Amino acid sequence: MNKRVFSVLYMFMITLFFTSLVTGVRAVNEERIQTNQKVKLQKVILSVLNIPVEPDASSDDLLRLFESSVKKKEMNGRTMYTVYDPSGKTPARYAVIVNGPGFWGPIYGMVALDVDGAKITGIEFYRHQETPGLGARITEQWFKDQFTGLPLSQDPDKKTFFSLTPPAPEKSPRELDAITGATQTSRAVEAFLNKELESIKGFQGSNEEK
Repeated sequence: MNKRVFSVLYMFMITLFFTSLVTGVRAVNEERIQTNQKVKLQKVILSVLNIPVEPDASSDDLLRLFESSVKKKEMNGRTMYTVYDPSGKTPARYAVIVNGPGFWGPIYGMVALDVDGAKITGIEFYRHQETPGLGARITEQWFKDQFTGLPLSQDPDKKTFFSLTPPAPEKSPRELDAITGATQTSRAVEAFLNKELESIKGFQGSNEEK
């Protein structure tokens, strides 16, 4: 066996070894990875539905809280998460996942609506690839708070639920502050979220128990 063949074979075996090692580690930790992703999403749902979570709550504690507080069902091709009043019989709020293209990649969020589907009661953006310090500011509280109370009825002139515009002292209730220095991200959020709100406004009244 000449040196060239030996070198190729050696590199092949080294590559195979480390590829197998990485695959094995991934397989061993797959369940943990999936559990962590599930817990992360549950935290987002509980947060947007305004369900308090203890800061030191374990994953098991969070799972029990989620299962006792939130009911899940499919509606119009979407998963709907509903929280009920203390009696456990009357829906109080519900949430659905929204997503669309951002400036650098897809943005995923969760929108909570009141029981009638008439206004937004909370919003979270939990996965994105926007620029830190600029577009990534969509996760800041001041930005998310602007959507609370936004009616799910379109502006008759613009045919949109809201618009993101530069900060100004006087604005209409449907004009929210865009992120300074992140024009493209702001435009992307405005475009995809208006489209998503159009698709979920038909949920009005559909969160009642059948």
